[in-house]
Amino acid sequence: MSELKGPRRKTLTLSDWWTAFIAINSTATRWPGALRAALAILIPGSIAMLTGNKDAILLICAGAFTVIYGEGIVYRKRWKVMLTAGALLWTGATVGALVGTLVFAPGNGHWWLLLTALFVSVLGAGTVFVQNALRLPPPGGFFIVMVTGGSTMLARAGIDPLEAAFWPLTAIATGLVLGMLPALLDPHGPERATVATLERATKAFEEAKDDALARHHQAQTALATAWEAIADAGIVRAGRVVIASQQELVDRTLKAQKAIVKRNQADSGAVSETLFESTNLIDPERTAMPHSRPTARYRIYRSLTADSHAMVTAKKVLVAGLATGVVGVALGLNRPDWGVISALLILQNGPEKIPGTIRGTHRVLGSILGLGLFSMFYLFGVDGWTMLAALAICQFFAEIMVVKNYALCVIFSTPLALLMGGIEEPLGDLVISRSSEIALSVLFAFIVLWFMSNSSKARENIRLQMRAYQSMSTVLGSLLTGTPDDALVQRRDLQYELLSERRSIQTLAMDHPEQAQQQWEKHRALQHAGYEILDYCSLSPNTMMEHGALGTLIASVRKISPAHDRSF
Repeated sequence: MSELKGPRRKTLTLSDWWTAFIAINSTATRWPGALRAALAILIPGSIAMLTGNKDAILLICAGAFTVIYGEGIVYRKRWKVMLTAGALLWTGATVGALVGTLVFAPGNGHWWLLLTALFVSVLGAGTVFVQNALRLPPPGGFFIVMVTGGSTMLARAGIDPLEAAFWPLTAIATGLVLGMLPALLDPHGPERATVATLERATKAFEEAKDDALARHHQAQTALATAWEAIADAGIVRAGRVVIASQQELVDRTLKAQKAIVKRNQADSGAVSETLFESTNLIDPERTAMPHSRPTARYRIYRSLTADSHAMVTAKKVLVAGLATGVVGVALGLNRPDWGVISALLILQNGPEKIPGTIRGTHRVLGSILGLGLFSMFYLFGVDGWTMLAALAICQFFAEIMVVKNYALCVIFSTPLALLMGGIEEPLGDLVISRSSEIALSVLFAFIVLWFMSNSSKARENIRLQMRAYQSMSTVLGSLLTGTPDDALVQRRDLQYELLSERRSIQTLAMDHPEQAQQQWEKHRALQHAGYEILDYCSLSPNTMMEHGALGTLIASVRKISPAHDRSF
C-alpha cells in the first residue's frame, strides 16, 4: 500500500487558475456520438417539416438529448440509461408545458411567473441531489432541467401541451435506435474506446510538463471511465476477470493505472481533482483493481443527511434559484427558468469556493457567447429548414463538448434553451433580459457558494469517518463466518466509503485547511486500516481467513474505534 501523505493543498497560482479555466476534461473521441445527437434532431425534424409541422422542430429538441445520455456507456447498460433519460425528458417537457398553461392562463399577470421560478428551482434542487448522490458524470441533470424549464414558456407561444408531449417522443425513439445501432457492428466497442482513451491520456500525463495539472485530471477521468465501462460490461467482478476473452482490456487498464500512479508521485492529484468539473472516485495512489460502485439505492440512502455533499448542494441550488427567479420577476424580467438554470450551472456539482468561482466565471462566459450565437441566428432569420440545420449543428457541438469543457458546451446549448422557450420580444430586449438574469444568477450563486453552510464540510467529514469505521466493522464481521467473496457487497461498500472520506477531506482542505489538518491523522489511520482489509481480501478471495490474520485486522480497526476518539 502506498504511503498516505499530508493534506495536499497548495496556494493556487495564476497558472493553476488559467489551467482550470481553459481545461479540456476528456480526450475521448466524441464525433460519432455527436453525429448521432445531430441525427436525433435531423431525422424527426425532417419528418415534421415534410408533414407541415414546422413549429414541432423546437419540441423535438426536448427529446433529442436522449442520445447524449447514452454516449460512452456499454451497450448492455446504454439502452436502460437512454430509456430513463428519455422518460425524464418527456415527463419534464410535458409537465413543464402544463405548468406553463397555468402561468399564462388568460387573466394571469406577470407575477404568475413566480410559479415557474418555484417549479424549476424545486426540480433543479431535487435533480442535483440525485445527481450528486449517484456521482453522475456530465451532463448530469442539466439538460432535463433545461428542457423542463424551457417547456414552461411554450404556452406563451400558443403551443398546445399535447404537441409538447407528442413530438419529443419521436426524437426519443430516434435517439434510442441511433444509440444502439452500433452494437450490431461492434458489441464491445465502448469498452475498447474507453481503454484507448485512457492509454492516450496516460501517455500525455507521463510526458506532461507545464500542463501536468490538466493532464493528470484527464488521466484520472479516463481511468475512472475505463474501470466503470469494464465493470458495467461484466468483464470483471470482485477484482477478477470473469470474461476471459476481454482479459487484454483489463491488463491494459491496469498497466495505465500503474503508470499514472508512478507519474503522480510529483503531488498533483488533490488540487487537480478539486479544481476541475468532474469528480473521480479513484484513489490516485493505488494500483489494485477497484470494486464496482454500490447500488443506486445505497448511494442515495447515504446522502440523506443534512450535511451530505448532495444535500448541501441541493439546498444551495434551491436558495440561489429561488432568489434569482424572485428578484428577476420583481425587476420585470420574463424568463425565470433561464435565471434558475444559470444558477444551477454554477452550483450543480457542489464545487469548493475557489474552484467554484473559477467555474462560475467559466460558465458565465459560455452563456454570454451562447447569447452571441443565438443573436446570429436571430439576425440571419433562420426558419424552417435553416432552423433545423442550426439546431442540429448546436446539438452536434454540445455533445462534442459536454464532457470536455462545460463552458464550451453551454455556448451551443444556450441557443437551444432560448429557442425552446419561444421568442416573444425584440433581439435587443431579449439579450438585455437574458444577460440580466445571468448576472443575477451569478450574484446569488456566489453568495451561497461563499457564505452558506460553511461548517457543513467539517461535520460531513466526521460523519464519513464514522461510516468508514462502521463499514470496516461490517466487513470484519462477515469474515468471521465466510470467505472474502461472501462479503463482496460489504467490501464494495467499504471501498466507496473510503473514497468518499478521502474526497471529503480534500474538499475540506480547499476551503478550511486548518480543520483538515486537525483531522488528517485520523484520516490516515482510517485509510490505512480500510485498505489493509481490502488488500487481505483480494489476496485470498475464496479462503476462510486465518485467525491470526483476522486478529491483526481487528487490532488495526480497534485503534481507530470511536471509544478511543470522542470527536466521532
